[in-house]
Amino acid sequence: MAIVDKTRVEELVAQAGRPHRLRGAATFADDIGAFGEWVGPRTGPDKRNQNDKNDYVLRRLLTAWKYANRLDYPLEFRRGDPRRNEPDFVLTWADRSLGVEITEAGEEVYQAWLTRREKEAVGAVPEPLPISTDRTAREVLRALKTKVEGFDGGKYRGAPPCDLAIYDNTALGGYLDKRDVLRMLGRPNDLLGRFRQIHLVFEGLVLVDLFGNEPSVIDVRNAYEIDFAAWAFDQAAKLKAGQTTDLDTANLAEELDHLGKSERRALGSHLRNLMTHLLKWQFQPRRRSGSWQNSIQLARSEIHQKLTEEPSLRGALIDLVATEYPRARRQASTETKLSVERFPEPCPYEPRQLIDPEFYPEG
Repeated sequence: MAIVDKTRVEELVAQAGRPHRLRGAATFADDIGAFGEWVGPRTGPDKRNQNDKNDYVLRRLLTAWKYANRLDYPLEFRRGDPRRNEPDFVLTWADRSLGVEITEAGEEVYQAWLTRREKEAVGAVPEPLPISTDRTAREVLRALKTKVEGFDGGKYRGAPPCDLAIYDNTALGGYLDKRDVLRMLGRPNDLLGRFRQIHLVFEGLVLVDLFGNEPSVIDVRNAYEIDFAAWAFDQAAKLKAGQTTDLDTANLAEELDHLGKSERRALGSHLRNLMTHLLKWQFQPRRRSGSWQNSIQLARSEIHQKLTEEPSLRGALIDLVATEYPRARRQASTETKLSVERFPEPCPYEPRQLIDPEFYPEG
């Protein structure tokens, strides 16, 4: 009988049954959120655990399915329950379910080297193993064999059918030509027939249905859901090249809208700070200081810069003053210890006065 880590089982049981819901392709990024976005370091108090690695792989597999139009909506996914012999994840639709088991291919000596390099911060150290398509293929098949043996022993059958996703963590495996890897893997018939499909995940490249009739390589390295910076650079390059038909218009629109709101919020914050200090200047004249004057000048400088760089924000100035003044009024009351009723309502300053570097209200 296999020895079971009771604490690990209890942890998985507690997490099982908490589903994530994916409503559709248009809301995929919002729905999946930060799930599996990254894995922690190998060492230290925040070091990664098995769940972190599993989440990381599933996020990439789901994203690849999305971009290959192989994902039906809506669906929910949750961690599997080890008491029911479920795989790492269970995906559920209205009319069916699918299990997904996650495993990793990688040489022990390479994993130990990665941990040591991170722990000791030894810097640039030669890789312990040379790049090798043959060795990577052997490690992938070894990982597959281990999972097949588990399946034959009764595991992963609690949510049939079940897919297997193998994460490549071999030495320099990510640099290999994936077509060469596929050729080297061949067709291991003795290991097939247990899992519905077998997938191989190389960071941002996902080899879907490795041993099926039509295996495919899905590139999600520049996907919005995988690497925002890479996605942004990719979208900028396509815009510059005039490749507008290839743009991710839905996410571009969302990010531009968010950017516009961020700029508006920043201007509002500077206005609130300015109005707070102008109120203090006006209603506590005996406490005026160089520090207050510097705060007023700095706020005006920030506002001037925003309005210069983003002229369209001038049209929002009146609305922002109306929105931010009540907050500035309460803030001035808090900082001066004066009753909020001492300060006028509505804002006593015209927008042109607010941005006038020579304007200081009389007390």
